[in-house]
Amino acid sequence: MSVQSDRLERDILILFKRACRQSRLDIAEHLLRALEAADEMRVSGTVEGIRDPLPEAYLFVAPDR
Repeated sequence: MSVQSDRLERDILILFKRACRQSRLDIAEHLLRALEAADEMRVSGTVEGIRDPLPEAYLFVAPDR
C-alpha cells in the first residue's frame, strides 16, 4: 500500500509541476489539493511510510521566497 501511495503522490507532483509550467493553474490547484489531502492522511496516521512531496510542490511555485 505505501509503495503505491508513494508512487501516486510522486505522479501527482509531476503533473502539478507540468500544469504550472504550462500555466494551467486551474488544474495545478486541484493537484495541489490532492497532495494536501494525502499529507493530511499521512499526518493523521492513515497512511504510513510515504515520503512527503507537499513541501516540494510549495517550493516549486515559490522558489525564491
